[in-house]
Formats: sequence, C-alpha cells, structure tokens
Amino acid sequence: MQVTQVVQAFESLGNSSRERTGMSCFVPEQLRRFTKETLRARPVRPFDVQEVLRRIHLCEGMTVLAVDIGGDKITAADFSVLHGRVELSNHVLTVQGDNGVGYLAALREVADSAQRRGIPVGISFAGPISGTRLNAAPNMPFFAKELQAGYGGDFANLFWKLELANDAEAGIMAATLEAARRYPDSSGVIYLINGSGLGGAVLTDATIYAAEPGHIEVAAQFNDFDGFAQRKQCGLDGATYVCIEAVAASKAGVEDIWHQLTGKRLTGRQISLRFLDGDELARSVYLNSARITAHAIRGMGAAFGLFQKGGQPVVIGHGGIFEVPGYGALVGEILGRDLAAAARILFTKDFSGNTCLEGAAIAVMAGYA
Repeated sequence: MQVTQVVQAFESLGNSSRERTGMSCFVPEQLRRFTKETLRARPVRPFDVQEVLRRIHLCEGMTVLAVDIGGDKITAADFSVLHGRVELSNHVLTVQGDNGVGYLAALREVADSAQRRGIPVGISFAGPISGTRLNAAPNMPFFAKELQAGYGGDFANLFWKLELANDAEAGIMAATLEAARRYPDSSGVIYLINGSGLGGAVLTDATIYAAEPGHIEVAAQFNDFDGFAQRKQCGLDGATYVCIEAVAASKAGVEDIWHQLTGKRLTGRQISLRFLDGDELARSVYLNSARITAHAIRGMGAAFGLFQKGGQPVVIGHGGIFEVPGYGALVGEILGRDLAAAARILFTKDFSGNTCLEGAAIAVMAGYA
C-alpha cells in the first residue's frame, strides 16, 4: 500500500468516525485540559540557538559520551565536534530491556568507560527528573528501583561528570538546530515524543520548558473502542485517571490496547503491518492515536501562546509511531485544518538517527565553553 493510500485509509475511517459521533477534528473538552499547570511545565534551561552554536564551535575536537535511556532500550555513543557540527563518532552499546531490566548494569559499564577516558557524560532520560535525580519512571520501574537501591536515585552518584536531561528536553535541543535552519522566523518549537510513552517539550523566548503532555487525563471520546475502554491508571504523582499516554503512545497505548482486545502481544511495528493489510482494529487504534497526538501538539502550543497573532511554531514529531506510513501526514493534516494553514511539521526520522542521544551530547557541549 502506498503512503497516499494509507493516508486515505486513515481519512476514510476518520471521516466515518466524525459522521457517527458529530465530532470535529478537535474536541474542546480535551484541549481545555492543556494548561501549563496540567502539563507540569517548568523551565529547565536557557537555549539561545545562536549562542549554543557559538559554544559548539568553541568545542571543536571535543568528545563526550551520550546516553539515551528509553522505555524499551538504552543506547550509548561517543559524539565529537567536527567542523562545528556534533557528530556521532563511535557506538558504545545498545541494550534492550522491558521495564528497564539490565539498564543499571549497562550504565555501570558506560560510567567506567567515561571515567577511564576522562570524558563527560550527557544522559537523556525518558521520565521526569530534578537536577541529577530521577523523579519517576512509569515505563521502567525495575530500573528505577535498582537506581534507588544502589545510588539513591541520583545519577550523579554513578557518574563523575554528568549533564542530565529529560528525553524531550534533550531531543528538542538537537531538533531545534534543524528547525532553525529550515524556519528561522518560527514562533517557537513544540517537540513531541510518541514511543514507549508520550512526552514533550517547548522552546519559546530562548527557554526550554519540560512538559508531561502524556499524563493529562484523556477525554472519554478518545477512550472508546466499540465498548472497550482503557482502564490503566496514569500513576504519575499518584494520578488514578486514564491519561492520554495510555491510549495514544505506541507502547503504553497502542500495544497495550491491542493486547487487551486480542489477547496477543505484538510490537507497534507488527500492529502497523496489520494496519497496512487492512485490519480494521489496527486502523481504528492508530487513527485514535493520531487524533490525540494532534490534540497534544495543539494543546501544548495554546498553553504557551505559540499560535497567537498568527504565530507559527515548528512542530517536531519524534518516536517510532511516526514511522507508521501515513501517521505523521495525518497528524499534520489535522493540525493544518485547525490552523487554516499548512503546519510546519518535521519528523526526526527524516534528519537524525537519534535526537535524544544527540541532544544529550549537545547539553554537555552547550554548558562547556
């Protein structure tokens, strides 16, 4: 099936859904739930693009070790500054691990390597953090328990020289450099991750704000699959409601709902293949995910005033779900209908191997010169 056919298949289902329910593209009830408070938005670091580029140039020849800790794997690699650009120079390791199993052993290996070579480490972590401490890890509870037991939940007790960033914070640093090259007149950047979970960050007024869009309560309209509703509680800060991550994220939502409805455990990639083969359930679950993802982007932008007075932020989608043919195009089309203009939307898969990993390296370099 060609990409255009996939988008049409998505749209066919979407149009019939709107006819049945009377819903427009955006549901006001869901959008109203996005505020700076519910997003748990907090400024995490200044990030002036031109100043960061200047500092990177001053780090010419420098090497750092970057680590990306996600819900299903941990990756580490060396990055060096070559001709003013941050480039991956050596892959160190990749470890798969459900719930974070095996992560701590991998981090010990990385820490030993960095200390032997005397180089700093940048870490991108898929969860809320404070300073160098882990606050919560809903998608990797085993790792959280191990880090707490062995190191008091503090990465600084494991690494001798460390820069820690939330994965969305790290990713937006790398992605913003690409956005600035393509759209220098943008009103800001909205970075949304949809993979194991659903996270995000916002860049506005030369400041990065970490946010938790995935942990906002989902509207009932987006939690109805022919009578079945997701019941998994959010869990962040003790929240007992169902959050949008549990229905929209590739792993925490799509894969989990598929398992509950079919009794079979499949990866997001396997479910997407079912969709390409015309499976109605797969199409329905992915359409619902795309619509909620568009709401998350629109809601984040509205909370920060990025769409006011004709402002056009750059939207950057990151995560495995955006590799599903037609998914990203549908998200962009939904946004464009509401904005009455084509959305400025990029996908990290088109310009980077791993923006979170690159961002972890950039975080170290940006704080050096």
